[in-house]
Amino acid sequence: MLAVWAEMNVVLADEFRDRNVPAMMDPLNVAKRAFAALPETVKTFYYRGDSACHESRLMNWLRDGGRAEGPQGFIGFAISARMSEALHKAIGKVPEEDWAASGKEHATEIRECAEVSFVPGEKSEHKDTQPLRYIAIRIGQRQENLFDDGSDDGSKVRHFAVVTNIGGGVAGRPADWVAPGEGGDDRRGP
Repeated sequence: MLAVWAEMNVVLADEFRDRNVPAMMDPLNVAKRAFAALPETVKTFYYRGDSACHESRLMNWLRDGGRAEGPQGFIGFAISARMSEALHKAIGKVPEEDWAASGKEHATEIRECAEVSFVPGEKSEHKDTQPLRYIAIRIGQRQENLFDDGSDDGSKVRHFAVVTNIGGGVAGRPADWVAPGEGGDDRRGP
């Protein structure tokens, strides 16, 4: 597992995992070491993670402004959400008019995002914390009749989701940070 400072292209922390240790096994330790490795001059913190980081201990630590073993204050995060059946159904209920263009325009793909009304089934929400936002990302091909991904459902689009504590419009940075094949250019920290 690697934690990289995006702007500097520097590995801040790593953890070699031998054998069958799953990627989502305790990502919090690597995150803590990564934030500790940042120079004191860094005052604004963001965290971007793949779906292996969609883990309650890590997200609760990131949300806690008074966190132990880490920088104090706000850490904005955008983490690829694991696609559960319930989340996929919630994305399917997003009205067509709520989808907005996301990121750079692509020659072959149409990328859109929308806020999703979704409450996860796991007990990661606490009464004193702000609710997390779920942002859906929809990717379709401009020439959909040429789009054959081998799926059995005949889907012409692919859906992904981001869970974030960053406010603002759905066309904002969180969706662009973790959309497949894309990276934001204004990230700070691991």
